[in-house]
Amino acid sequence: MPAAGSHETPLSAAPPAPPLGASPPQLDAFMRRTKVGAYGQVQLFVDGESNVNVQLPLAAFLVEHRPSDWVRIAASVQVEDGTSTGMQQALVEVAPYGALGLRAGLLIMPIGLGNLSPEPTSYLTVDRPLTDQLIVPSVWRELGIGIFGQVVPGLRYEGAVVSGLDGTGLSAGAPLWGTRGDGSSIAVHDAALVGWVELDDLPPGLIVGGGGYTGGASHGVAALSGLRVAIAEGDLRYHNHGLDLRAEYARVWIIDSYLANDYFGLLGQSAVPSRARGFYLEAGYDLLRLAAPESGQELVLFGGYENVDPRSEMSPYNYNPPAITGPGQLPPEAPSPSQGFARGGIDYRPLPSIALKLDVQVALDGEGPAPTAPQMSAGAQATPRPIGSDVAAAARGVTRVGLALAFNF
Repeated sequence: MPAAGSHETPLSAAPPAPPLGASPPQLDAFMRRTKVGAYGQVQLFVDGESNVNVQLPLAAFLVEHRPSDWVRIAASVQVEDGTSTGMQQALVEVAPYGALGLRAGLLIMPIGLGNLSPEPTSYLTVDRPLTDQLIVPSVWRELGIGIFGQVVPGLRYEGAVVSGLDGTGLSAGAPLWGTRGDGSSIAVHDAALVGWVELDDLPPGLIVGGGGYTGGASHGVAALSGLRVAIAEGDLRYHNHGLDLRAEYARVWIIDSYLANDYFGLLGQSAVPSRARGFYLEAGYDLLRLAAPESGQELVLFGGYENVDPRSEMSPYNYNPPAITGPGQLPPEAPSPSQGFARGGIDYRPLPSIALKLDVQVALDGEGPAPTAPQMSAGAQATPRPIGSDVAAAARGVTRVGLALAFNF
C-alpha cells in the first residue's frame, strides 16, 4: 500500500472533477491524477505423475484517482481462478500530514508479505510461498477504518479496526482461508485490530517489518462465543547490488478452537488446530548484473527453503474418541507433522513489469494426502465449508515443476 503523503501542513482542497464538456487543459489535469492498472499471472504446473495443470490464480484491475495531493480514492476488482470475481479494495484515503493519514472502506490487511505486496512480480517463485497461502491468507481484505503514516524517514506504520473473522470457515488444512469477510459482511461485535510497522534503507535496499492481528471470530454464532484469532508476523526483504533476499515467519493462535470442533463435530486429523505456523527463506542473484549490467533486464537465479505446519498444536479440549484411530494413524489429538520444501529456479524480467518464471518445488517430507471429506461425529450442529481447490492443492505440498508469466502494469 502507498505510504502517506509527505506534506506536514494541510493543503487546500483541490478543484472538483471537470464537468461534461470540459476544456482540454482541464481534462488533461484530471487525467494526470487518474491511474489505471492491472496485475496477474498465468501458471502451469507439472507434478511427479506428469499431471498438467494450467490456471489463472489471480488477476486484479485497479483504478486510482487523486482529487488533490493529499486525497486518494482507489478501487480494484480481482478475479480468482478465472471464475470468481469480487472487490479487492475500495477505499478513500486522506493524508494531510506525512505522519498521519486516514483510510476507510474495503482494506487489504496490512499483515504478511502476500498482502503487503500481492503483485506476482513482487516474489520470485511461480506460486506464492505456502506461508502466504495456508498461514496468513492472501489476498485478505476486510471492511474497516485505519491510520497510516511515516513517523520519521524510513519508519512507516499502518493500523486499522476491521471486521472480525467468520469462525464457521475455519479448517484444518488452511485454518483461516475460509474465515475472511472479503467485504461480503461486517462483524460489528467481533471487531479486530491489525497493525504493521516497517523500517527501510538501513542499509539501502533492506526492509524489515512486522505486524500483528487480534479479534473475535464467533460471527454471531452463540456456540462459538469466545472464539478468537491472533496472528504475529515478521519479515525481511533486501534488493540491492543484484542480490534479492526474502524471509518471513508467521504464527497463528486460534483461541478456544475446540468450540469450532464441537460445533462442526470435527474429529482427529480433520480438527481445527489451536496453533499454526510457517516460515521461509529465499535468496537470488541477478546473473545479468555480471554479464550485461547496462541492459536494464534481470535474470535472477534463486533458491530457498520453506517449512509450514497448519496444525502445529491442538486444543486439549477436543472430543476425539479412541475408536477413530486406525492402524498406523496418528493419535486423534496429535498435531500434523510439519512439511519442508526446497525451491529453486530462474526469474527473467525483460522489463520490471513482466516476469517469466520457472521453478522446481521438492517436498522434502513427502507429499500430503489428497483432500478428503472431513471426519465428523454424528449430530454436529453444522457442516464445515470446503476450502478452495487451489488452496487444497497447495496444502498437499506436492513435488512439481512450475512455469508462470506474471505482469504488473
